[in-house]
Amino acid sequence: MRVVLPVEELQPLWIVDEDILSANGLPLVLHGAVVTPALKDAMTRHGIVSIRVRTDDEEEWNPGGPLSPKLVLKVKQDVQKLVVHAVRRRSLSPQLLSNIMEQTSAVVDALFTGEAPLFAELRSLSNYDAYTYEHSWSVMLLSLSLARVAWESGILEKLDLQDRLNLGMGAVLHDIGKTLLPSALLNKEGPLDEEEWKLMRLHPQKGVDLLRPYKLVMPMVRAIVAFHHERPDGGGYGLAKGATLYGGEIPRLVRVVSVADAYDAMVSSRPYRRARLPFEALEILASEAGHQFDADLVPLMERIVVSFPVGSLLLLKDGSVASVRSPGDLTGRRSLPECLVVAAFLSGGRYLPGETFVLRDRSQIALGATGPDDLVGKMVEDVSRQRPPFSDTFPLSLVGALPLSLACALPLWDQLFMASLDKFRATATRAAGQ
Repeated sequence: MRVVLPVEELQPLWIVDEDILSANGLPLVLHGAVVTPALKDAMTRHGIVSIRVRTDDEEEWNPGGPLSPKLVLKVKQDVQKLVVHAVRRRSLSPQLLSNIMEQTSAVVDALFTGEAPLFAELRSLSNYDAYTYEHSWSVMLLSLSLARVAWESGILEKLDLQDRLNLGMGAVLHDIGKTLLPSALLNKEGPLDEEEWKLMRLHPQKGVDLLRPYKLVMPMVRAIVAFHHERPDGGGYGLAKGATLYGGEIPRLVRVVSVADAYDAMVSSRPYRRARLPFEALEILASEAGHQFDADLVPLMERIVVSFPVGSLLLLKDGSVASVRSPGDLTGRRSLPECLVVAAFLSGGRYLPGETFVLRDRSQIALGATGPDDLVGKMVEDVSRQRPPFSDTFPLSLVGALPLSLACALPLWDQLFMASLDKFRATATRAAGQ
């Protein structure tokens, strides 16, 4: 069914049924885009109040990808139920395990049909419960997609149906052991101390222990749960009493999940740190290729994720703030990202608020963010560490007074940045008074 609804009422996986243009006629949201929380946030930031969409009860609906929205919803619901069951009863439900195995088979069929999927949206989840379910789902999709590309490239010599099923199930269950850890540990806002890290490193062992009674769980699934934090250079961890694995001792499918797990964790907001944008996460993976992650698999991530999704905010080194309005990357595989300058914290920059440009050079970017609060928070954090984010002339009085040179493209953006700055000023004032 096609309906016009307020942005706040849109549901995940509905499809945008019209092009939305800015005041100067430039496209902000394109027909066929899939509704996600990040897209809703981006539309709100651009002042979009309502939009025409196709809802999930329309027979012809196709979300621009191979996965049925009903399948997506069912997997997430059953993973959520499995986690809740594990937390409450410290055991797993055999029926839910069986259901998820059947659904994993359907996901495998979909992801290995047609073109390889492409992930082109922002993630921003800080609540542990929501993060747990979404992270399990995302790691499965990323793992299967990465494995497919690796297999098609000849890096994975074998990837038969059983391998795919094992990989999907292992990815869904990789962190199941965390359900037996204290929620206070998982939701701690600051860094873990030594004793807390000892507890955290037990989650692979606890996951294996949870799975032990269930014969339908294959050995490779158990291996993924046990070893997804092992690293090629031997710097990781696995079973509580097992020897550390190195390099080729780590099964290749486990290494696939390790890359997917690390990537999704980096692009998700957690209580103890802010989310990174995809381009930042890809850079970190590349810097650790051969050490923490498989050197052959890491470069393939650029083939399955978009470095600069719609709605990303980029703080440029000249003080401009740009919002990505057309996704892309700088690898040459896809089109270059198109950006709209929404604000400027310094005068005399290359771009003025309201101008559009094509991003061609990574060196222009000081940092990335998922929204105004995130951007201002990262700026304040850098200033507090005496690391001006984009220029030595960055006003260190940011937390005390709004820089006089702040200019925004629209009143909406002015309000957003003012609200974000006020929030951090209030936090700083409270901290100073304690």
